[in-house]
Amino acid sequence: MAAGTKHSGPQPRPKHVPQRTCVACRRTGAKGGLIRVVRDTEGRVAVDPTGKRKGRGAYLCHDPACWSLAIKRRALERALRLEHLHPDDREALLAFGSKLTPPESPT
Repeated sequence: MAAGTKHSGPQPRPKHVPQRTCVACRRTGAKGGLIRVVRDTEGRVAVDPTGKRKGRGAYLCHDPACWSLAIKRRALERALRLEHLHPDDREALLAFGSKLTPPESPT
């Protein structure tokens, strides 16, 4: 060690933040900043607020436009490997998405 340099020991590693991608707009963000939608074993789809339910998952932004776009373009069916969304699930997801507040755009 050179004279006059301080050795403070190993630096702590930065905490890993899992990244996920919105299936509608393709923006990436922290896993906790997106909303998980999950397909269960019966093929039904629901919002997973905890992010821990069993089943195949997909992520969407907090933007209502992403929710309608994901359903319109069938992005959720592709991501969740479904032939078709159940009509009740489609309505529930659209209703959930419409209640979200769009994020503020950076100025």
